[in-house]
Amino acid sequence: MRKPIALDICCRKGGATVGLQRAGFHVIGVDIDPQPGYPGDEFIQADGLELLREMNTPSPRPGWALWPALIWESWPCQEGNTATAGNRARGIPDTHEQFIPRARELSDRIGIPYVLEQPTASRAGLIRRDLTLCMDMFKGDMPPPWVQKHRSFELSGFTAPQPVHPEGPMRGGSMVGFPKPAGHAGRVRGHRHGEVFEGPYVAGYGNGGGKGTPEELAHAMRMPWVIEGMTRQTRRARQFDLQEAIPPDFSEHIGRAFLSGNA
Repeated sequence: MRKPIALDICCRKGGATVGLQRAGFHVIGVDIDPQPGYPGDEFIQADGLELLREMNTPSPRPGWALWPALIWESWPCQEGNTATAGNRARGIPDTHEQFIPRARELSDRIGIPYVLEQPTASRAGLIRRDLTLCMDMFKGDMPPPWVQKHRSFELSGFTAPQPVHPEGPMRGGSMVGFPKPAGHAGRVRGHRHGEVFEGPYVAGYGNGGGKGTPEELAHAMRMPWVIEGMTRQTRRARQFDLQEAIPPDFSEHIGRAFLSGNA
């Protein structure tokens, strides 16, 4: 039996790809940059918006034996995130591009179910928050270090269940959608406002100041392939790849929900 096809646009190192594969998809990754070591079934180096435009034409890309069943879209988040907002407030020029409106319009015209994702802390109203996930929902008995990695998802053409966030004593800005007693099990390690904090979580953003190392993030997000063959020269690049990535647990949860409703 042939597997349904999912496109993973802006796939990078394949976090969402691996989760979709675990859910049961044949995954074609799409990225504007080469992605050595990409773990998907196929890879297309292309501009994601151009590919969506092409899919709206009478003669889409040759060689596709089957039309995709699902499009996963992880557009860059910098234009709408809190760090960029802080820079704007300080008068720092902002040249980041926002892709979501054009991607949504093109995806709606194609008519295939799709997923848009952005950090939960991104600007309100950028995407519809049909589902919000945190690694605490999936970590089970995995030992620390952990990462929280809040992500919100707009689901078009299907639904997915919202997992319950575990209880915990620590809350933060990304917890606003989860009423108490939902919380995290402890602090995020690192330097803040002149103080040094220890805790079982590592920060999945930035560099220095106690932020998560590539090894710690690969463990916490269950993405060991990203650091395979890592060298001293590529450490920061792999750390950034993991900071930008979607944990496979997230896309597996959403992919299984899609397939269960479209069997």
